[in-house]
Amino acid sequence: MPLVTLATRAIHDKGASGIGHTLTDPLFEQAVTRTLVLALTVAVICLLLGTLYALALVTAKGPVKALLWGALLVSFWISLLVRTYGWVLLLQPNGVLDKTLRGLGVIHDSLNALQTTPAMYPGMVHIMLPYMVLPIYTSLAALDPSQLRAARSMGAPPLLTFRKVILPQLRPGAIAGAILVFVLSLGFFVTPAFLGGPSKLTVGTIIEREFNSVYDFGAASVMSLALVFVVLAIYLVADRLFRVGEHWTAG
Repeated sequence: MPLVTLATRAIHDKGASGIGHTLTDPLFEQAVTRTLVLALTVAVICLLLGTLYALALVTAKGPVKALLWGALLVSFWISLLVRTYGWVLLLQPNGVLDKTLRGLGVIHDSLNALQTTPAMYPGMVHIMLPYMVLPIYTSLAALDPSQLRAARSMGAPPLLTFRKVILPQLRPGAIAGAILVFVLSLGFFVTPAFLGGPSKLTVGTIIEREFNSVYDFGAASVMSLALVFVVLAIYLVADRLFRVGEHWTAG
C-alpha cells in the first residue's frame, strides 16, 4: 500500500513531464552521484575489512574469538542513533579527534570534519561492516580444514593457499556481502544526515528534505520510487548472476 500510494501521488502531482523534470533536477543528480560514490566506497572498504575480520573469527581461539564475536554483536545491540551520535561527538569542532590531534601537535586549528562528505565514510563503514562480516564468515566456516592441511603438506606458500583454497570459498559470501552493503547504503538516512549535514545531500536525505522541508510530496514520491526500482533492479541482476539471496538466507 505505501508503494501504491507513492506511485499514485507521483503520477497525480507530477505527471510524465514532471517526473522527468524531477529525475533530471541538478540537485537530485548531485545527490545520486554522491550516494553512488558513497555506497561503492563503503562497500569496497567493508569488503577489505570484513574479509580480514571474518578470517580472524575463523582462525581465532578461546577468549580472542569470544572478544571478536562480542565486538561484532555489540554493533547490532547498540542503537544506530547512539553509534551515529558517537561519531558526531568524535568529529565535531573541538571534539575528541580535534583535541587528540592538537595534543599530538599534528594540527593547530579545527579540522571542521563534521557535516562534510568525508565524515560520512567512517560512520557508514562502522554501521555496515557487520553486514559484510557475517556472509563472509558463513562461507569461510564451511571450509574443510583438510584442504588447508593438504595445501600445507604439499608445500604451498600462504599466498598460494589463500588464492587457491581460501579465496574460492569466501568469494560467494564476499559478493553477497558487498551487494548487501551497497544496496543498504543507497537508501541510508540517519548517518549521512547527521555526519554529512544539510548541504551534502544523499538520496535518502534529499527525499526527507522534499517531504519535511519543501513539502513537495510529488517530487519526494518520484525520488522514492526511483530508489526502490534501482534497488530492486540491482538485487534481481545480482541474484541472477551470483545467487545472493541464498547466501543472505544462509548468513
